[in-house]
Amino acid sequence: MSDGRLALTFDDGYATDYEDIYPVLDDRDAPASLAIVADWLGEEGRLSVEQLRDLADEGWEVVAHGRRHRYMQAHGLAVDAAPGDERLVLDSDHVFPEADHGLYPEDTFEVTDGDRTETVTLAEKGRLGDDTESGGADAGDPFVRFEAPLGSGFDAEEAVLRPTREQIRDEIEGSKRDLQELGFEPTTFALPYDAADARVWSVVAEHFDALADAAVRSLPNPPGRSPLDLQRYYLETDAMRLVEIETYLDSVAERGGLGILAGHTAWDTVPPERVAAVIDAARERGIEVATVRGAIE
Repeated sequence: MSDGRLALTFDDGYATDYEDIYPVLDDRDAPASLAIVADWLGEEGRLSVEQLRDLADEGWEVVAHGRRHRYMQAHGLAVDAAPGDERLVLDSDHVFPEADHGLYPEDTFEVTDGDRTETVTLAEKGRLGDDTESGGADAGDPFVRFEAPLGSGFDAEEAVLRPTREQIRDEIEGSKRDLQELGFEPTTFALPYDAADARVWSVVAEHFDALADAAVRSLPNPPGRSPLDLQRYYLETDAMRLVEIETYLDSVAERGGLGILAGHTAWDTVPPERVAAVIDAARERGIEVATVRGAIE
């Protein structure tokens, strides 16, 4: 038997965790860790609270995955901001301009270059239209608009837009509180979008025993790695071929430590047979399949 362990983590609480993946894992007497946004439970295509409780009763781990699944990493500016501007053009599609997630109206952010900081409230997000004036911005670039204008100017090469510390705490502490109110006791956190900075990490470390995605790389965690510094990779078909997963598992079997492979079970890239093949390959190598919590305990 290998000293290595493998944890499977499935994000966002899709109903397919229960309908499609649970039978595969139950047949193999294997658990998984579910990264859950409590507010999404019961929505169309998502797990119900009752289904999540059933899985928890079967030994699956409930992992906190944010209160609103906010993106908590900084955004760079695409163009300079002038005093009086109510809109910032950003250099990252992680604004999610067309989607109702990631950044939310009425959330608070700070525009900062390290010397000057202004707190702003998001009014809307979107993409620039074809009538965009020049100034370095192009049609299609993502933007955010605030409820009030900036009082200062900011250099795009130095400034960032990032969530306030209060918003970070709401996202992380609030996720734990929301799950506790439903009767769960999460001890592991998974970052929404695998995105964070040092401020986010410090809040996670205050409230959780483990961080499942402090980094995303196609390497397992060696023995002795801090539970708050775990890295994972994706078992999805567009991330690794099965032969690459087998190489990953070979390393876990030979060196020990913890492998963490993640997926979104509602996506076509995570068919049940892929999950079955990963578990079987781990077992063939003498690797125990566990939850993140079980592996670090």
